[in-house]
Amino acid sequence: MNKDLFTFSIQEAETLGIECAIVLAASKEIKISSSADNRILVLLKEKIPFLEEKEISNHLKRLISLKLISSEINSDNSEPSSKKNLYKLKLPTKNSSIGKRKLDLTWAPSTQTFEVLGMGGINKKFIESKVSEFKLYWLEKNQIRDNWNVLFVEFIRREWVKEKSENKGLPVCIDESWSPSSDAFDILGLANVSKNDALKHLKEFILYWKENGTALRSWNSKFVDFVKRKEFIGSYEERDGKKNNRHNEPGEFSKQFKERTKDDSWAENLEL
Repeated sequence: MNKDLFTFSIQEAETLGIECAIVLAASKEIKISSSADNRILVLLKEKIPFLEEKEISNHLKRLISLKLISSEINSDNSEPSSKKNLYKLKLPTKNSSIGKRKLDLTWAPSTQTFEVLGMGGINKKFIESKVSEFKLYWLEKNQIRDNWNVLFVEFIRREWVKEKSENKGLPVCIDESWSPSSDAFDILGLANVSKNDALKHLKEFILYWKENGTALRSWNSKFVDFVKRKEFIGSYEERDGKKNNRHNEPGEFSKQFKERTKDDSWAENLEL
């Protein structure tokens, strides 16, 4: 191969830059005992005279710091000089697990994590009080992740919303003074149920769940479901002063008992 020609991959040029890739290619052609040898700069300057000595020196330092070239002193002096190429290219690995790790007891949120959460008005004391809970959850999960700080930010934001709620995110039993939120009425309004119609079912709803004794974090969604069932399944509505059944409950008959006993339509197609 012509010693005045250097070849390097597109990947090297894209990653390092063309000049740095040229220095790397030229370094592969030099056979010296150590990368610290003070002759390396002189030899590189001879091979690539179109680059300034300072530029070559900077590129060389970068390649050594990135460990893209490494020196290996061979103790066997009898080895042919053609095998003493001391510079080896180390290509990036494609291992997708790089940077991923399991959470351990020593883990702690980064400084940037506290800064991000602080911008959302979440105080540092609250954040620190939740670290142990976060670690306990993920230690038992035993998963490998590369975004523990991101997961912690999302966790704290959810916990902060709960902390600011009336019941601090804890399940509570319904009481007589409970009333649906405006959002609940808005959702029912989309289903063509007015606020006045919804409030007609409020006392029954509170009575049922108060005697049931169930504790929930929020009662709004339960109330919306309850009203929808009352309004659209088996309910009656007034039209022109008459009650019209909109839907039959499962198991209900649409005809009176006497009418059903006189109905012989089921036997019309039977051949005797």
